[in-house]
Amino acid sequence: MKPTMLNLIKRSLSKYLKTHKENKSSDSTMSEEEDTTVFTNNLDRNVTIIKSKLKDSDDVVYRDFQITATDPPLKGAIIFIDSLVDGRALESSVILPLTQGLMDAPLLGRTISKGSPQLLLESFLINSNFSYQSTIKDALNTIVSGNGILLLEGFPKAVQVSITKPPPKNSADPKSEKVIKGPQQGFVEDITVNIYALRKRIKSPNLAVKEIKLGRETDTHIKVVYLKNIADMSIVDELFKRLKRIDENGLFGAATIEDYISDSPVNLFNTTFTTERPDRVQAMLLEGRIALFVDGTPFVNIVPSIISDFFISTEDYNINYYFATFNRFLGYFGAFIVLFLPPVYIAVVTYHQEMIPTTLALTIAGTRAGVPFPAFVEALFMEIAFEALREAGTRLPTQVGQAVSIVGALIIGQAAVEAGLVSPAVVIVVATTAIFSFAMPYNNLVLSFRLSRFAIMILAAILGIYGIMTGALMILLTLISLRSFGVPFMTPFAPLTPTDMKDWVFRYPQWSIRNRSSQIVKENVKKKASNLKPMPPVKKEEE
Repeated sequence: MKPTMLNLIKRSLSKYLKTHKENKSSDSTMSEEEDTTVFTNNLDRNVTIIKSKLKDSDDVVYRDFQITATDPPLKGAIIFIDSLVDGRALESSVILPLTQGLMDAPLLGRTISKGSPQLLLESFLINSNFSYQSTIKDALNTIVSGNGILLLEGFPKAVQVSITKPPPKNSADPKSEKVIKGPQQGFVEDITVNIYALRKRIKSPNLAVKEIKLGRETDTHIKVVYLKNIADMSIVDELFKRLKRIDENGLFGAATIEDYISDSPVNLFNTTFTTERPDRVQAMLLEGRIALFVDGTPFVNIVPSIISDFFISTEDYNINYYFATFNRFLGYFGAFIVLFLPPVYIAVVTYHQEMIPTTLALTIAGTRAGVPFPAFVEALFMEIAFEALREAGTRLPTQVGQAVSIVGALIIGQAAVEAGLVSPAVVIVVATTAIFSFAMPYNNLVLSFRLSRFAIMILAAILGIYGIMTGALMILLTLISLRSFGVPFMTPFAPLTPTDMKDWVFRYPQWSIRNRSSQIVKENVKKKASNLKPMPPVKKEEE
């Protein structure tokens, strides 16, 4: 039995090393090919090479045209990314001069020979800033940077044309993901503007933008974005399979998509992550995630998602990592308080008074003297009142909503205590719970915990501390059983992955986080070199 098992391990290890070596060799070959491949005189071949490199991006435009100033007419093509290029500048400064000529250009007539397209470009593109490129890699970098490349028959170079679109004026500040230190840009309702913002952050030919339309009546544009050299293609295929199953009259936003693509559609906890920040989407794409843009909504869905995503703020990477780690632990502690503080108060006051120190027990008993309701009823009343005030503050305009939330809480809490309906202790407990709910950066998980708290409060009122333990166990089992496109939702806690905790639980220095999560990325795990730790200069000893 032992030799058989040993042989199996050896074969598996040998197969892994062989596959890893082949992938590494393939990657190096591709990189070398991109560095050395040059354009030829064959236009169709040059366009085919560019298409093969950018085949996964549906927003790349290939436009053919003919220059009639030569004899015979010269064929050409211009390649650009639709969301990054100024269409008017392209038409007025490139297409029209080449196809129709300019009045103040030299009188070339039919005298331009087949072998002198460079002279034609310099004569006709007098209003354009252009340069020449010889390699495929340079041309690809030009396209993803927001410029266009011009290819001509019989000309073994690409012409870079500067037609970058200016930054959009209708960009918005993030409303639900505020940060003090960091980028202040948010997505808007226009999907083209959103893709523009992302393309400006990730200038890579590997950024794939696939388009799909859903909704029989609305014909909503949806774009799936991922880095094809990092993302797990099996997850990408599964996402497209779930999207194509949607047969709906109309889609109203990113939240509608969540109901159709979630692994657990009837579960209380969301298994898709939602953000309105381009920098957060950029960071998650570089980790191997997939972004889902929906036209008409400023929010982007990210899959697969894990529970740590809801405790990480983009500001963590703009402040010292010690403070960032403290903030994350504050968020985890806040989640514990939101779930268990009111139930623990109910259980201890109702069933387990012996667990409270004598002085504190006498103080609580004194404050509850004359209150006609049990601890569960008064806690439930105050929780519902605070939730109603929170919801009212959200629906009203910003200034009015803040006034209603603060003043309303103070007035209702003080009036309830003076009327003898609730005790001051329960007001403190409920207010503390509300404060800690804001310590968690993202509201999606907070909503799930807030709703779960009411169920645990009922169990605490019936069974005391045993009810709290039962509720905690049910929530824990639910979270452990969840998957997001096959990825365990409780990563990196279950399964326990210490290396992933460096970035998702703690906030280690960036130079020490060398690998992506093996739970999300299967092949391209390594993301940076291993010798990036900054070292102070060593002073030479004087002889």
